Amino acid sequence: ALTLSTFGILFVVFSLGGIDSKDYFIDARSIAVVIGGTLAILLFQFDFSSCLHCAYLVVKSFFGTPDRSLNGVVSQLNDAIVNDVPLTDLRQGESINGELLNDIVYMHNQGLNFEEIDEFVTSRIADEYLNRQIAVSLLSRGAVVAPALGLFGTVMGLIGVLKSLTTPAQIGPSMSLALMTTAYGAALGTLIFTPLSGRLEHHNNIYLEIHKQILSKVGILLERQDRRMDFARDPMGDALEVG
Repeated sequence: ALTLSTFGILFVVFSLGGIDSKDYFIDARSIAVVIGGTLAILLFQFDFSSCLHCAYLVVKSFFGTPDRSLNGVVSQLNDAIVNDVPLTDLRQGESINGELLNDIVYMHNQGLNFEEIDEFVTSRIADEYLNRQIAVSLLSRGAVVAPALGLFGTVMGLIGVLKSLTTPAQIGPSMSLALMTTAYGAALGTLIFTPLSGRLEHHNNIYLEIHKQILSKVGILLERQDRRMDFARDPMGDALEVG
C-alpha cells in the first residue's frame, strides 16, 4: 500500500511537471514564503523536541506499523493461554529493561497485582500516545498553515502586479509569486502534511489496540496464576465452595 501510494503521489507530481525545464516550478521567493513560513509557524507553536519527535515518527512509519514489533509478544501470549503456560515462563523479568512483557513479569515478581501493573503500563502507554498525538496535531496544523501562506503569497503577488502596471518588466515576477505560492501551499498541504497526518493517526490507533490486547491477555494469565496460588494455599476451601 505504501509503495502504491508513493507511486501515486509521484505520478501526480510528474504529471503536473510535464515541462521541459526543471526550473519551471522552482521559485525561491515562493519557497521562502510557503515552506519557510510554515516551518517557522510550526516551530513557534510546537517546541523543537516535538518537531524532532514528529520527524522521527514519520520516518519510522515507513518501516512498518507499531504492532510489527509486538506481534511476536501477542503470539506468545496466545500460545501461553491455550497451552496453560505461566506468564513467568515467558520472560525472566530480572530487571526493568523497557521491553513490555519483561517489565510486566518483573513487576509481577515484585508482588504487584494485575490492577497495579495495568495502571502503571496504561500510564506509560498514555505518555507515548500523547507524544504521538502531538505529532499528528503538528502535521494537521501544517496542512492548514501551508495553504494559508499560499493564499497570503497570492495576495501579495497580486498587489505587486497592480503596483507594476506602469513597469511591465515587474509584472512577471509578481505574477509568478502570486501563482507559485498557491501551488506550493496546496501541494505541501495536500500531498505531504495531510497524508502523513492520516498515516500517523492510523498508526496511533494500532498502537493503542495492540497494547490493549496485550494487557487483556496478560490479565487472563495472571488471574489464572492467582487462582492456582489460592488453591495451593487452601485446596479444601475451594473444594468446599465448589460443593
